[in-house]
Amino acid sequence: MTLYEIRDKFAHNLCSYLRNKEQGFLQELLKLCSELKRESDPYILEYVEKKCLRYSKFLKELPQDFQPAEEDLERTVKLARLLFKNELYFEVHELLEEIWMGEFGENRDFLQALIQIGAAYYHLENFNSTGFKLLLDNALELLNGYEGVIFGIDVNELKEKIKAAKREFVKIEI
Repeated sequence: MTLYEIRDKFAHNLCSYLRNKEQGFLQELLKLCSELKRESDPYILEYVEKKCLRYSKFLKELPQDFQPAEEDLERTVKLARLLFKNELYFEVHELLEEIWMGEFGENRDFLQALIQIGAAYYHLENFNSTGFKLLLDNALELLNGYEGVIFGIDVNELKEKIKAAKREFVKIEI
């Protein structure tokens, strides 16, 4: 399995669980982790170990009685923020993108900005500082039409954090 296939499989399983609370998710995740720990490529082994640790930390912070996101924008954004906090940036993108594709109302650009922020940090994690800055620029542009608090996010504060992140390459909270 390639690194991208592994990344996609992890993200698909977790996002399916967060959207629908699919049963068997934890068993599938444990099975995937144990299968991949037999990989001979040290880079893949390191990636899998890091990913398993982040997933474990995220799942411990997820309330046991959490409500699946389904089509609820607010719940989806709340889960995306928790993913972001746990440095699961690709998963932020995957969770939000599905709901963004069906959103044609006033929140479409806001959701796309959050997707761009997640993707930016995914790029930074892969040492792509140019991609990081470009995606944060895109996010700022998308946020231009918003202010106040949306889904628990202070948009004006987020804009300032993004500007600081571009200058200093620091992690922010969304």
